[in-house]
Amino acid sequence: MWRRLEQFLAVFLTLFASTAACGQTLYSFDTDDDFFAPAADWPAWQDTLDRHAAERESIRRCVADDAACPLRLRGLRHLLVKGAGLTTEQQVRLVNRYINKQRYKDDRIGSRSQAGNQWETLTEFLQAGGDCEDFAVAKYFVLREFGVDAEDMRIVIGRESRRATHHAMLAIRFDDGVWLLENDNTIHRNGYQDISRFVYAINEQGIWDHEKFE
Repeated sequence: MWRRLEQFLAVFLTLFASTAACGQTLYSFDTDDDFFAPAADWPAWQDTLDRHAAERESIRRCVADDAACPLRLRGLRHLLVKGAGLTTEQQVRLVNRYINKQRYKDDRIGSRSQAGNQWETLTEFLQAGGDCEDFAVAKYFVLREFGVDAEDMRIVIGRESRRATHHAMLAIRFDDGVWLLENDNTIHRNGYQDISRFVYAINEQGIWDHEKFE
C-alpha cells in the first residue's frame, strides 16, 4: 500500500513540476475578493453590452423566421438552430469552432475603448472580424443565446509568458471545473493556460481585477 502511495506521489510531483516549468496558470471562478466593480463602471464595455442588447431582437427574429434573416446573420442562424438540441458541452465545442473560423483583425488603432481596444458586438464581429478579445466576447454572446448563465462565463485577459503581450480567452465554469476556450480551437479543460498571470475578467455582471495590489 505504501509503495503504491509513494508511486502516486512521485507521478503527481512530476506532473506538478512540468506544469510549473511551462509557466501555466490556473484560472478560478472562486475569486470573490477580486471583484472590482459592476460592468457599468467601464463605459466602453457597458456600451458594447448595450449595443448588443439592442441587436438581439434582430437575432431572435432571424432564428424564428429564415425569411426575416439578413445575409450577415444566416450563418449564426444555422448555428443556433443546429445547436438548440445539443448538450451544453456540444454547444461549447460548436461555438468555439464556429467563432474561430471568423476573420482576425487587430483593432487597437482608432478604437472606442479607453484601453485601446474596440469591443465588438456579435453582429459587428460577424461582419468585420476582430482581435482575440472580440473572439472571446463573440463566444460569450452566442453561448448566452444558448442559455448559458452569465455568472458561469467570463472574458479573461492574461499576460503571455513568452511575449510581452496580452491574450484573451473565454472561461466557462463547467462540471465543477473551468474550461478555457482558445482561438486555435483548443479547449483547456483543466483551467490552466500558458500565461504568466491573469490580469482581469469581465462579463455582463461585473469586472474582476486579478492584479490588484493589497
